[in-house]
Amino acid sequence: MPRPSMAAQRKEEILDAFEQCILQDSLETTSLEKLAEQAKMKRSILRHYIGNRDDIIIALSERFKTYYQEQWQLTLAMLPEVNRLSTLLDILFAERDQAYINKSIVGEAIFAQAKRLDTVRTHQLSSMKESIDVITQELKRAFPKVQTERISLVARGILSAYMNGESFLLLGLYKEIAELKQLCELLINTLSDGLGKPYE
Repeated sequence: MPRPSMAAQRKEEILDAFEQCILQDSLETTSLEKLAEQAKMKRSILRHYIGNRDDIIIALSERFKTYYQEQWQLTLAMLPEVNRLSTLLDILFAERDQAYINKSIVGEAIFAQAKRLDTVRTHQLSSMKESIDVITQELKRAFPKVQTERISLVARGILSAYMNGESFLLLGLYKEIAELKQLCELLINTLSDGLGKPYE
C-alpha cells in the first residue's frame, strides 16, 4: 500500500513557520533562509512543497481566507434567535486573547501584500465581500422594510469600524474599540426611524 502524500502536512508546517517568522520579525524581512531555519527544513524543501517566496505568501493568504470564512461560520452559529445584532456587535468588538492578536498581526501583514500580489488582493476582496454579505443579511433580518441601499451603507460602516478596531487592537487602544462599538449601535439605530424595529 503506498504511503500517503506528505505534501499537505509539509505545507501546513511551512505556513505555521511563516506565521512565526512574521510575529518574531516581519513579513518583509522573512527570507526563504529564515523561513527554512524556522521550519527546520532545507530551502529546497520549501520550494518543492509550495514554491518561491511569493507562492508562500499567496498560500498563507489562502489559509487566512479560509480562516475568515470559518470565523464567520462560527459567529453565525453563536447568534441567538433574538437580540442577534447586539450579540453580533459583542462578538465583533469583544476582548481578545493573545492568539487572536497574533492572527491579526499576521493578517495585517498579508493585507499589505494585496497591492503587490493580485491573488492576495482577490482573497482580500472575497473576504470583505463575505463580511459585507453576512452583516447585510443580519441587518435585513432585523429591518426587513428598510431600503437595500441604506442597509448596505450601514453594513459597510460596521465593517469599516470592525477593521479599524482590528488596527486599534494592535495598538492596545481598547477604549477606542469600545467607542467603535457604540458608533455601530448609532449606525444601526438610523435604520429604526419608522421603517423597522429599533436596534436591540
